[in-house]
Amino acid sequence: MKPVHAALTGSLTGLLFGLAVCLIQNIPVTESLFRILVLTFAGAWMGVMLAWLNLLLPTRHEHSAKKQDSGA
Repeated sequence: MKPVHAALTGSLTGLLFGLAVCLIQNIPVTESLFRILVLTFAGAWMGVMLAWLNLLLPTRHEHSAKKQDSGA
């Protein structure tokens, strides 16, 4: 997954969680907008961090290909 797609997915997830929590807790509009904004930003940040980590770590296919190359 590209970091842009992960950020978009994380931000939408944060937005929906923030909206659900604010509706369940019956929080005033101004405070709920701030909480939704914070959760949206945090979700986007976590999505980007996880996507970058996924790009940095080798996959099982890459790991087995390197093992076969060094063993031959």
